[in-house]
Amino acid sequence: MGVTGGEERADRDIGRLAAALGDPTRRRVFFAVRAAGRDQSKDDVAAAVGIDRRLAGFHLDKLVEHGFLEAEFRRDAGRAGPGAGRPPKRYRPAEAEVLVALPERHYELLASLLLRASRDRSATDPQEVLERVGHDFGFELGLAEVAAGGTAPDATPAEAIEAVVRLLSRYGFAARAETGQRLRACACPFEELAFDDPERICGLDRAIWRGMLAAFAPDATLRVATTRARGDEACVASVGEEALPTGVR
Repeated sequence: MGVTGGEERADRDIGRLAAALGDPTRRRVFFAVRAAGRDQSKDDVAAAVGIDRRLAGFHLDKLVEHGFLEAEFRRDAGRAGPGAGRPPKRYRPAEAEVLVALPERHYELLASLLLRASRDRSATDPQEVLERVGHDFGFELGLAEVAAGGTAPDATPAEAIEAVVRLLSRYGFAARAETGQRLRACACPFEELAFDDPERICGLDRAIWRGMLAAFAPDATLRVATTRARGDEACVASVGEEALPTGVR
């Protein structure tokens, strides 16, 4: 089976995202530029992030190289004139920035999970690795919620759904609980890539959901009913305690 144009775009975007934002300092540099609301020099960014101006320039140029920022040599208004010297290089978010609409923390989350999966060589199936990383991440979030007293361990399915909904909503899923032990998510923090590559990105999403659920109700199972990236109105999953048939995700 051939690779579709959407899959090729998703591969390129995933690669760019991981390469450009895999370094924590570079992520801070990127978000400093994006949050500024105007073009930034390396001195501006160095001051905002608290790093040396040469290091700031290195990360800024890497972000330009990966297509997340644009740059030009331009002087601030009112500073032009004879003897002013070479104008500084100024940086701004690229117009075609990938996932530009996502909140900052979700953008960083996707890069972090993809990098974690790319470093795992314990399985031959990359999707298996990606979903295990997602499940571990969701489970860690759930355990932290239990430790903080937000939800008791061994919760009922209804209590577990409410806890998962709270966590998902913190990460941009716009989730809510529904009757019949179901949860619904009307948004996705990874949406652009999910629509291009639902197999991988939606698999990651649902693995996160399952990891969260396992922290609150270890015996509960989650069955996906509908998926937005495949044309449905919302992502809906039902929660129960029966064993799922082999191969059901």
